[in-house]
Amino acid sequence: MLSKIIFAIILLISSVVAQQFKVTDVKGDVKYQSGTSENWEAIKQGEVLQSDGFISTGKKSFVQIKESDKVFNIGELSAVSISSIKKMSTDELLLALAMEDMIDVPKTNGKRNSGSTAVYGNKEGTGKNSELKANDFGIRRLNGAMQLAENGLMESSVVFAKETYRKYPETKPIPSYRIFFAEILYEKGLYEEALGAYLDIQKLDLNKLQSENVETQINHINKILLNE
Repeated sequence: MLSKIIFAIILLISSVVAQQFKVTDVKGDVKYQSGTSENWEAIKQGEVLQSDGFISTGKKSFVQIKESDKVFNIGELSAVSISSIKKMSTDELLLALAMEDMIDVPKTNGKRNSGSTAVYGNKEGTGKNSELKANDFGIRRLNGAMQLAENGLMESSVVFAKETYRKYPETKPIPSYRIFFAEILYEKGLYEEALGAYLDIQKLDLNKLQSENVETQINHINKILLNE
């Protein structure tokens, strides 16, 4: 398994190096941070973005970027790493999730890797999800993961979300996002992974509708696995 993960890392690195994105449209407050800088700079139309960079959009903002003949749209209150904007196969998804599990293991002192808890921007109220303030960078990343899915990059969205949960653990208890990404695992036929996700979600503070939905999915997946 370890050799497969190392091979996957090499493939992922090679795919990132080959990527080059150009900004084709931008509206509102859209900022970019390159991998070599701690500063956020306003994005301009026609600008070329490096694969190690990060995009963050403000309220009522939008950016469209293009790689080769592929166009990607990123809406408001979202944050996305350029390297996550890529197609992945199901096998690559599984390997990437395994890599995340290896990284997110308890430290020898019993504490887990908590990652950064920094936030970006001024208070701007709430975004698509009102369970946390939209200025929280972890929430912007989860919104960005959803944007990846909306652009057809389902596998990448799940990986980016899981990375966000590791780096911004305060976002992990929010049921609506967790359910969204668990559903992607289910739709991809990754039933064991989806079941694990739903079982974890079941432990969260769910409303009645969420609880019923999660329980239904757990029962449904269990039936599928029993019949395999």
